Amino acid sequence: MSSTFVIASIFLSILLLIILTVKVKLHPFFALTISAFFFGIASGHSLTDIIGAYSDGLGGTIAGIGIVIAIGTVMGALLEQSGAAETMAESILKVTGNKNADIGLAITGYFVSIPVFCDSAFVLLSPLAKRISKDTGNSMTTMAIALAMGLHATHMLVPPTPGPLAVAGILGANLGMVILFGMLVSIPVTIVAILVGRIFGKKYFFLPNEDIVEVDNGEENKKKLPSPFMSFAPILIPIFLMLLRTISNLESRPFGENYLFHITNSLGQTIIALFIGLIIAFFTYKSVYPKDKSVWTFDGIFGEALKTAGQIVLIVGAGGAFATVLKLSNLQEIVMNLFAGISIGIIVPYIIGAIFRTAIGSGTVGMITAASMLLPLVDVLGFNSPIGLVIAMLACAAGGFMVFHGNDDFFWVVVSTSGMKPEIAYKVFPIISILQSLVALLCVFILKMIFL
Repeated sequence: MSSTFVIASIFLSILLLIILTVKVKLHPFFALTISAFFFGIASGHSLTDIIGAYSDGLGGTIAGIGIVIAIGTVMGALLEQSGAAETMAESILKVTGNKNADIGLAITGYFVSIPVFCDSAFVLLSPLAKRISKDTGNSMTTMAIALAMGLHATHMLVPPTPGPLAVAGILGANLGMVILFGMLVSIPVTIVAILVGRIFGKKYFFLPNEDIVEVDNGEENKKKLPSPFMSFAPILIPIFLMLLRTISNLESRPFGENYLFHITNSLGQTIIALFIGLIIAFFTYKSVYPKDKSVWTFDGIFGEALKTAGQIVLIVGAGGAFATVLKLSNLQEIVMNLFAGISIGIIVPYIIGAIFRTAIGSGTVGMITAASMLLPLVDVLGFNSPIGLVIAMLACAAGGFMVFHGNDDFFWVVVSTSGMKPEIAYKVFPIISILQSLVALLCVFILKMIFL
């Protein structure tokens, strides 16, 4: 089969995916499935081969990261419902003070979005942002941008958030290294949002309405919140355990190969570390709501969170299946010939992620699609090393930052809960998301120059 025909089949399958998700509003799982089968048929493979590849890809991907997504989703729901996210926010603001309240909110978003979905976290924390805006006189535009784009940064780059977690799973990147480098790249990505947010805050200044921010502070209505330690522990302890395992498994074996090595190697396993975080989050929740006997039931927080996790797992699995079907073609040979002598490795997944985020409105779907397209090309593009896979994952995520606009549910969550007018939101968030994307890409370039 000619290279032109294979490339045309890929282009048409992507176009079909965009049409199904954007125009038809079809669920991403079915859109990815249909696109995978379309590519397989269009590129001349038998249904038997397509079904076999699809099943292997779906099952293999879900087996690898399905339980991780489930644990992370339940943990996030517990932290949200217990008030731990609010405690984290208040603790950080005590350090930054009101003058730099936007920095405090951005840092809050940076941490909270690791276990909690962006939209839920913004709804939870927007009343705090409004109160700070009113009390300090800082523009609510600045506050909303700092919080939203701080959430946006780690949501796109740091597992166990589903998008980066899924991409790491599809590409087979070391999760501890992904977390470490994802958190590092998230820092400049968050900083650019803070700086630009202050500029837009002056240009589009407004304060929250009185009736929105007034809150009854009576003691009888004051919600009990968990302690800062119990709030941060479910996030920081799993991260620490996974990073410790990564360090202990370095070729130099800094901890040796004794009992300490075996302990860190066991506790740092992704599932074990996250399960420890889940247990801590559960006790955090029970410290606030000790009488809740339904939290772990089908109709409780566990059950409701797993309903969300189920959809995420299926979307991720379909992304892995799409990648496996793509492997049926001679795509690797085509790309090898096409890109021979041209060093544009990280641009490939970056562009794919950017196209899908802009067209579909889902950074997660954009990243998963980019990773699915990239997986058959890992060797060709020079990412076939542990650090190379991490850089490839970050490149997918960098593209997934742009463009944040009205086809994203989170966009409307920010608009509706912050009180910002839609016309202002359209003027600020797309620009900031593009800047975040470019800063993330620059960081990936630097990492590539250093390590590859």
